[in-house]
Amino acid sequence: MKKLTPWIIGGIFAVTIAVVIVATLMLRHKAVPEGKFKNMVGATYVGADECKKCHERKYLEWSTTLHSKMMQDAKANPQVIIGDFRSPSRIRTFKKDDVDYALGSQWKQQYLKKAGDDYEVLPAIYHISSNKWVEAPQKKSWFKECAGCHATGVDLVKKTFKDPGISCEACHGPGSNHIKAIPGFEIATTVNPVRLTSAQAAQICGSCHSRGMDTGGGHHAYPVEYMSVRGTGNLFLHFNIFDQKNNPELFWPSGDAKYSYMQYADWKQSEHAKNGITCTSCHLVHKSTTTFQTKLEGDMLCKSCHAATNNRMAHKIHTFGSCIACHMPKTGTSAEAGDIRSHTFKFISPELSLKRGGVQRQPNSCSGCHHHKDTPLEDMVEFLDAAKKTDMPLPFSAHRRQAKKE
Repeated sequence: MKKLTPWIIGGIFAVTIAVVIVATLMLRHKAVPEGKFKNMVGATYVGADECKKCHERKYLEWSTTLHSKMMQDAKANPQVIIGDFRSPSRIRTFKKDDVDYALGSQWKQQYLKKAGDDYEVLPAIYHISSNKWVEAPQKKSWFKECAGCHATGVDLVKKTFKDPGISCEACHGPGSNHIKAIPGFEIATTVNPVRLTSAQAAQICGSCHSRGMDTGGGHHAYPVEYMSVRGTGNLFLHFNIFDQKNNPELFWPSGDAKYSYMQYADWKQSEHAKNGITCTSCHLVHKSTTTFQTKLEGDMLCKSCHAATNNRMAHKIHTFGSCIACHMPKTGTSAEAGDIRSHTFKFISPELSLKRGGVQRQPNSCSGCHHHKDTPLEDMVEFLDAAKKTDMPLPFSAHRRQAKKE
């Protein structure tokens, strides 16, 4: 009996291993779907909850971003309404109960109310930083003027959308083919901006971060057809983007945009665009770790690429200053005047403001700084001229000093 015991144990072990192998193969066979699709042709929107089933970490990170809060269901969660509805307001004529959806969460918030088969943009905007209500410019048809950049999977015929906010499929394309992809074709059934050229990737962002008119003739303020072919189509075939030549009222004489959601028009003018530095070179999409979802905070981001060894000209007087204060001055308006930074990355000289008749007619990089905001433009121009010289004489005029008499 003792001689048979090792054989019995060995037999049991062998049978156990065989059972485990067979069970594993069967489970693996069941876990791998057969799949139907090799590309994105004919794909439809499925919603972010479907994406979450495989990409849970990305989904949870995305849910903390501004994109996810671009449009929120106020009936499902009334706490997304951050406007002050307790205090009386002459401007706000509607009640909190009237709000079906809230738009925005960081600078300002607007509100939607269901109106037939459309949504009405309610006639008051809440400015978050100043805690003020201001009048909305005019009543808008949300589906015609706003829907494509505030919701994902918009259907203009049925007047529906798949997700409120800018969710996964807004950038990665309709996902129905991806979730039923033939094994090995997963990449081809979705859009990944990382795999695109810099121009194509930037167009995805530019489809919302620009102002213009759809080319389809429906007078929509967003590129209707491009929304379902982002990353594969050409934005410029679907959208007439407003520019300084044809829409001068939207731009400063310097070429910088005056308003929000125009970063793409700015960027197109920049040296960054010419050298393939795109939106995602600086900004995170799936995470919100800084105010503007940048990869690093402030100047650390700029200096991660622009590691200058010598401070020359104007840079030698700004070793204590800020890259973005000079090269991304606040030229645009979203909620409050001057709360949107330029994305041309150009230094705007005070001399240009001087030529145009003042800062109100042309902002510049110097006047936006608290130290120089009340300094005459003439003085700042002289100060910059002095800084460009090798010997850099004392900046008497800029600091309101008087030269010593000999």
